[in-house]
Amino acid sequence: MTVDAVANDPLAALEELMEVTTALATERRLESLLNAIVSAARRLTSAEGGRVLVLDRTGRELHCLVGQNEAEPALAGLDQSVALYRAANSFNLDDPSAFAAVTGRVVNIADVRAYTGFDFSALYVREARTAFRTRSFVALPLRSLEGMTLGVLQLTNVRMEAEGDGRALSERSERMVRCFASNAAVAISNARLFDENRRLIRQLDRARSDLEEENTRLKQQRAAGDGVIGASAGFQVAQALLQRAAPATVPVLLLGETGTGKEVFAKMLHAASQRAGRPFVVQNCAALPEHLLESELFGYRKGAFTGAHADRPGLVHAANGGTLFLDEVGDMPLGLQAKILRLLGQGEVRPVGDTRTEIVDVRIVAATNADLPAKIAQGQFREDLYYRLSVFPITLPPLRERTDDIPALIDHFLTLACASLGRRAPALSPEALDRLLGWRFPGNIRELKNIMERAVLLCDGGRLDLHHLPADLSTGAGTPAPVLNAGEEDAGLRLMVQNYEAAIIEVKLRETGWNQSRAADLLKISRRSLVEKLSRYDIRQPSRM
Repeated sequence: MTVDAVANDPLAALEELMEVTTALATERRLESLLNAIVSAARRLTSAEGGRVLVLDRTGRELHCLVGQNEAEPALAGLDQSVALYRAANSFNLDDPSAFAAVTGRVVNIADVRAYTGFDFSALYVREARTAFRTRSFVALPLRSLEGMTLGVLQLTNVRMEAEGDGRALSERSERMVRCFASNAAVAISNARLFDENRRLIRQLDRARSDLEEENTRLKQQRAAGDGVIGASAGFQVAQALLQRAAPATVPVLLLGETGTGKEVFAKMLHAASQRAGRPFVVQNCAALPEHLLESELFGYRKGAFTGAHADRPGLVHAANGGTLFLDEVGDMPLGLQAKILRLLGQGEVRPVGDTRTEIVDVRIVAATNADLPAKIAQGQFREDLYYRLSVFPITLPPLRERTDDIPALIDHFLTLACASLGRRAPALSPEALDRLLGWRFPGNIRELKNIMERAVLLCDGGRLDLHHLPADLSTGAGTPAPVLNAGEEDAGLRLMVQNYEAAIIEVKLRETGWNQSRAADLLKISRRSLVEKLSRYDIRQPSRM
């Protein structure tokens, strides 16, 4: 279809508009798209020249990316730009393209030399060096569906009307060209998005190996279990020490009260080490008697004892190349400690019933809540094993010293508990939160997790309140005063010692089910002294629901 046929036949122009819009929707390369837009606009209007000026990322200048002028190619103007602002930071409304971009209105001028509303002096200077003269001029804003200016489409010497002379577009023609500009703007927006996506894909491809490593590391940390949350100073120190120890192969000894997350830390240590792709094997040293623990750890040969019908490798074999986590190592029988010492020193193991030793590559991470130096003094733990295990000790702080972390841990455990039930996590009332923040948590993180799981089962609505907490928390009965940290400047030594003594007494009472005689034995004091201290510190057994 010829230019004149399109320009002088409204039906032909409409058909051309539909074809061009379809074609623009499939073009993805920005430069090709802009050239197609200028060519199509010239066909629709029988314009002698056309340009697309695109707004830069700063939003302050329009830059010509595509220009066409078959009569005078020197006027394509690819090296030209238009500033949207003057020096005084006000809009440059004297330039027709800047005006169209800022206001969103079409500039439609029949004769630029007879119209004084805009400044065309720069155009006059450029055309003075050529035989070409601009008469009619159209500037159409290119705006996205969100109303953001993308650029401006310029057309010079349009001849869309039947007379064929250079003149402004009629109202009917302007509506058609405006419709075309709207579709062109959508196509430009899509092409930019497509181009940006391709650029991002290339960046992602270049960084794929790094991202895969990071993704693996994050998955391993997530698989390490619950409770890996904390911004308190003591917790951050423990995490920093863990990161220091992870790349090495030295044994690590995790110290802390029951429920502070020692196994979680051991998994984190393994996940952050060079052994992350190898097995992580766990054994609780207090769970089995000595002969069973030995065969479980080191394996046995067929016929070593009654029931040993075949050779069986031990956990040290299963952990070969990886990490063996020995929980409650302070309760390991003395007879077995010598074998662990040899494993640490030479990597040697001897299965039960065998006369030969085997070599394994295992990193030992041990954990205990016991006072190992005290056990050494009592002859219950080998001193040489203690020094081999504690090459790099890490102490995990109890939850009562991590008060700032309690709200985040509560949210975490509530989310986990509700996710397994397919429910939304309830909101925690201020009263319940205050009671939890004031609790001493002798069971530490494990106790908090259990409290949240129980509360979720009891809570029917969207609010978790005091009555959803255990009896000793919901009633406040027996709730002791918080333990003061040694770093608190306003606390005297005597008060700190009293608080610490009260905390220890309550921990032992909870361990013995509030049996005062057994608690006194554990504390190595008389029952009468214990009763006096209970009265002095107002420690009472919580009521039962």
